[in-house]
Amino acid sequence: MDTPLCQLNHTPQILLNEAEDLPYYRQTPARFAGAVAPDGESCAQWANSLAPLPVGRMLDCPPWPEEDSCERPVTVRYINRCKRLFRPQLKEEAAFYYLRSAPGFAALRAAVLAIGELTGRAVIAEVAIEDDEGRMADGTDVRAALGVLQCIGVTTIVLTAHDPESMTAALDLAAPYARMALGACVHSAWLRAQTKLYNIELVLPADHDDTARLLKALDDHTGGETIPRDHDDFILAPDGKNAHFIDATIDISDEIECGPRLEEALIEAEDDAGALKLVLETEDDVIKLEEFRYMISRPLCLCAASAELLEQGLRVFPGLALYDGTWEQPEDVLHYLEKKYGLIRL
Repeated sequence: MDTPLCQLNHTPQILLNEAEDLPYYRQTPARFAGAVAPDGESCAQWANSLAPLPVGRMLDCPPWPEEDSCERPVTVRYINRCKRLFRPQLKEEAAFYYLRSAPGFAALRAAVLAIGELTGRAVIAEVAIEDDEGRMADGTDVRAALGVLQCIGVTTIVLTAHDPESMTAALDLAAPYARMALGACVHSAWLRAQTKLYNIELVLPADHDDTARLLKALDDHTGGETIPRDHDDFILAPDGKNAHFIDATIDISDEIECGPRLEEALIEAEDDAGALKLVLETEDDVIKLEEFRYMISRPLCLCAASAELLEQGLRVFPGLALYDGTWEQPEDVLHYLEKKYGLIRL
């Protein structure tokens, strides 16, 4: 089993993450989807006692580098920082890795890339929702987050929220576009209050709650609903913060050079329709793309003088970039970029 998932329309399963919860698993193993080995305990030992339950490892994302004291591109430095932090924790095989505590969406995406380069194991990513509009603390729309994450190797996202209304709103937005499993970290009190939870397959007890109360609350919860997973007639092309729904015939701007006038060019293009097309000709252009990516609020089409530059651009851009065939790349290169960075071929 590659990842702890259950099926839609069934009662959500629990991710076991405390040693004191082991008796609950032994009593009702079907209620659990997987387990996270506590810090200091061996995944192998847990796997032996919990077989066939998949056992993973929790990984905390590091802080984002101070940009004024960091060599650019900052995203690349962060990916390398994650690798240094994670590598000692990957000495033993885990069935999956659970990423949490990311300081923002760009950091979470970069941490996923780091895990992918270190191991081929499944990844669960925790997405912290901060308001009742389904946005993270940095303003990232939950649909944009899941749109990117499900294209770069994440198999499950687990949403956290400060209140049940924000959780329901985020799930309502995300569920129709999710092509991976949705999870939620919830208080048992939310379940007892019959909070609406859309398409949830996995649950974790919130802080100051426990598995016993969660199990009982799940038994009595009638607020679970299934929203059809549709919208396959559109392409979800996030810009890294906002979700965009496009089709393959989207208008694409004339080429914009990532040179000294990039900021001015992006301002001039603000009122235009369609996708922006940025050209990468040098490594300095990649740095410019990273520096001004916060100004990109439309779908982005990237083209580059070489496959290497195109990959560098995809590495620092936190959304899903479009590719329209400009400066044609080999088929094997495009397949690699699709799989690793979610590149969208038009």
